[in-house]
Amino acid sequence: MKNCINLAMMISFFAVPLVGLSFKQKANKPNVIFIAVDDLRPALGCYGDKLAITPNIDKLAKKSIVFTQHYVQAPSCAPSRTSMLTGLRPDEVKVTNHITHFRETKPNLTTLPQFFKNNGYKTISLGKIFHYAKGYNDPVSWHEEHFLQGEESPYFLEKNLKVKGKASSMEMVDFPDTVYTDGKITRKAIECLKTFKANDESFFLGVGFLKPHLPFNAPKKYWDMYNRDDFGNITNPDRPVGAPDIAFHNSQELRGYKDIPDNGPLDHEKEKQLRHAYYACVSYIDAQVGKLLQTLEELGLRENTIIVLWGDHGYHLGEQDLWCKSTNFDLSAHAPLIISAPEIGKKGFLCNALAESVDLYPTILDLCGFEGKGNLSGVSLKPLMLNPSLVWNNEAFNQFARPYEAAIGAKVPATHMGYSVRTEKWRYTAWYNLDNNTFEYPELYSFQNPGIPYENLAGNPENSDIQKRFHSLIKKYQNGKFKKEAYHEK
Repeated sequence: MKNCINLAMMISFFAVPLVGLSFKQKANKPNVIFIAVDDLRPALGCYGDKLAITPNIDKLAKKSIVFTQHYVQAPSCAPSRTSMLTGLRPDEVKVTNHITHFRETKPNLTTLPQFFKNNGYKTISLGKIFHYAKGYNDPVSWHEEHFLQGEESPYFLEKNLKVKGKASSMEMVDFPDTVYTDGKITRKAIECLKTFKANDESFFLGVGFLKPHLPFNAPKKYWDMYNRDDFGNITNPDRPVGAPDIAFHNSQELRGYKDIPDNGPLDHEKEKQLRHAYYACVSYIDAQVGKLLQTLEELGLRENTIIVLWGDHGYHLGEQDLWCKSTNFDLSAHAPLIISAPEIGKKGFLCNALAESVDLYPTILDLCGFEGKGNLSGVSLKPLMLNPSLVWNNEAFNQFARPYEAAIGAKVPATHMGYSVRTEKWRYTAWYNLDNNTFEYPELYSFQNPGIPYENLAGNPENSDIQKRFHSLIKKYQNGKFKKEAYHEK
């Protein structure tokens, strides 16, 4: 079965060496804009979301490869971003929480933007590219960094500014886009593009938008694009039958806001309000992407610029009795990935092969003409982009720890690690006790039918062979023996 559809013209496959840190670059030198969107699940029109109003990202998708089955390596900001930017999996780089910095564990790593910096590109970071915490940025990767954590409050209204820490979970103001940081990031990005053009510089520009991360703050015009009543019913709001308690959390990230109860269910109106607010923020970011694309066109940079739009993880909006991320469920690990590259996907197509965030590092280098080998854990997606008839190795891994407090980096030791593998039709998660490395809880969910799985099928005799096969893959991954193979020709 073909992995990609809607390709206007098939391009013949040719072998492309895997990229790495020993390299040579071809004559052309494309620019790169890397757009990271915080907490963005595939709530986009181009991903089939009928509620989402995202005309600008949808327009980008029409000239891009849209990876419909892209999965992150960790369903939380710091480990996900670290894995993607270093090209290594969380256990390999030893970053599985929000506190540990990869320069502490692997000080000599070359990050993706650092690679470009070392090879003649001007590298600038705006907003959240690495994890958004004080001291978590990486100055060695960039010539310039702007809009770092703590420089601005996420709020505008005085009643929220007076609160120390988390105030309201959402805010709506009738002001221009630049009232919030993301609008200012866009303005600065446009300035950078104009400077690059004037100086004839090759560039790697990281644009890290903060929304739709909580608090869900966006200008009023984006709220007005939606009807609150359209957000009435949550699909599959209950926990999957038979799922172990360890798979869940108390939605602590949301509970910390002043208008959210510490425990218990949210009332129906609050759920509608939160979902409405999330989509308003998505449309706010869509407008910022539109401004970047328009500037690229006006400056004549579009034809020689690779554009990557990436969500750092998925998100629960009340489904499966959960809000936010930090689970090993599909909703938390599944995120958008859209790649626009010169001469590839001119009219756009959807690619249904499973892709991982760890594949981005080698893919971007490959698209920029760097050829060579290295110790990156992912594989270049360029062959798949060029030839949709390839049979891709459809496995994606992610992992996350428990308890929740340990996973976000509080002074609480992790007791368990959940390792998860996703294939075309299944997700299997194995929970290990970290004290003695013993296996304790299995989860097996079927994706043979559309929708959110409602039952943990682990332990069912009819699925025993499937479960054994997936558990063997998890053991290889856990022990560092899993070797990713890119594809097989038909």
